[in-house]
Amino acid sequence: MISLGRPFSRLASVLALLLAFAPFCTAASAFDIGLDGKSPYPEQSRDQILELQRNSDGRSLRRDELDAFKAVLVQQGWPTYRTSGPALIDAAGKLLERSGLDFEFQEYMLRVLDQQVGDDIRPAIYARLADRIHASHDSSQLYGTLQQRLDGVSTVDPPIASLGSLLFFRDFYGLPSLEEELASGGIDYEATLSQPPATYTRPDIRTLLGELIQPDQSLRTALSAARSTGDSAKVERLKEEIAASDREGLRRIKQVFEDVGFPTRDMVGIDGVSTAFLLVQHADEDPAFQKRALELATPLMTSRGMSRRQYAMLADRVSLAAGEPQRYGTQMTLQNGKYVLQPTSDIEGLDKRRLQMALGPYQAMLDSANAERP
Repeated sequence: MISLGRPFSRLASVLALLLAFAPFCTAASAFDIGLDGKSPYPEQSRDQILELQRNSDGRSLRRDELDAFKAVLVQQGWPTYRTSGPALIDAAGKLLERSGLDFEFQEYMLRVLDQQVGDDIRPAIYARLADRIHASHDSSQLYGTLQQRLDGVSTVDPPIASLGSLLFFRDFYGLPSLEEELASGGIDYEATLSQPPATYTRPDIRTLLGELIQPDQSLRTALSAARSTGDSAKVERLKEEIAASDREGLRRIKQVFEDVGFPTRDMVGIDGVSTAFLLVQHADEDPAFQKRALELATPLMTSRGMSRRQYAMLADRVSLAAGEPQRYGTQMTLQNGKYVLQPTSDIEGLDKRRLQMALGPYQAMLDSANAERP
């Protein structure tokens, strides 16, 4: 089953940023399930999903029920709002939570659903679903949505598996930080998993961003692979191709900024804003444009219309290009075979500033980067 959902995958636009924090590790080949594409569920399959959901209310699926659920998904794909409607999304979400006999399947399907988060799946309810699934298997959670209140104080229970995953997810989707949520209890976790699908006021720009990010990411992925195999000739060739691709991307993205400023979520969606950021970040040949883009991004970041951690990365890049120390410690360099921070102001207060921008401790970032070096 091939996904035919959105013009471009959000994962493509943030892969380089998310890789170190990816919470799900199931092999992509484990199941052959995508989205329902352009064909709505046949009535028989629709009735089967709804009946399974009704009959298993309050309990886990039996093995035969789980096999039947999987079979429908393999044949029809995960239901989407535009094609099959909200009721099937909500029913399938409940069935997924009840599929505890196969944790690998649950993890795989959470990856499939991730393509739709922020489109026809509510980010907070997706996070709650993922946390319930993980808590039922390994006594931990990913996003901090499972909480208890004792003596008037809200705490997270069970513990968080990965601070990086939590910070990234909540920041990317504009959700309250965990500290903000614990203080205010501001998220309604009783809402439905489904939501009306996103609409975009500038689908033309969204499509363009998708076209620009494909070579940007595919060439950099190929470069990483060539470096890992020690193919120096291929590395040099790919560097030249990346430089040419970046120049063309810069020319076209500058025109977008001249027309509309920094594209907003209303214009191009959450993933579109992230993609625009990546393209700006790779525009090192034009630091003046990067500085202007940062100025345009500031009100978006302040209103949670843009990822704070992405803003911090661009801010640091602009500072270093101007010969000034970075503020958030997001930019590294190799020194004597190890990654170290590029010049950074006020190291003692760095982690406090990083947390404000949804970034984890800087030493953990360096340790992770150095652990991945060949």
